[in-house]
Amino acid sequence: MGVAVFVGVFIWTTVWTLDPRDTISADPSVTAEVSEAFSDGRMDVQVYALGGRDVRVEIQFMPDTDAGAAAGMRPVVNFAMVDMHMDGIAPPLQLVEAGVWRADVELPMAGRWVVSVGFGEEFAEVEFDAR
Repeated sequence: MGVAVFVGVFIWTTVWTLDPRDTISADPSVTAEVSEAFSDGRMDVQVYALGGRDVRVEIQFMPDTDAGAAAGMRPVVNFAMVDMHMDGIAPPLQLVEAGVWRADVELPMAGRWVVSVGFGEEFAEVEFDAR
């Protein structure tokens, strides 16, 4: 009986003190994604809702063989809330490899969001729920 109580207390203490972000899978599933053809190539955007309003965006730009200036440019990323006038959240992008970027952001509130990713006048937009 004493061993069972000790094990139960140990397990409860371990689980109770974990940060919820530490229990998130290292390979979360895609929450939303879009693939958009631009004049200079194709933009793929994947959104991962990690929980606790934490969101990861992964961007891949595959330029055409005769691509112009967009091939070497960094895309513009902007988050906006769909039903409210809350926008202008532009997280810093991390270059993962040539043509691939990642951005991590904690949104100020839960709800329906849209992320716009693109170059100049061309943007790919995808909506998702942050909880």
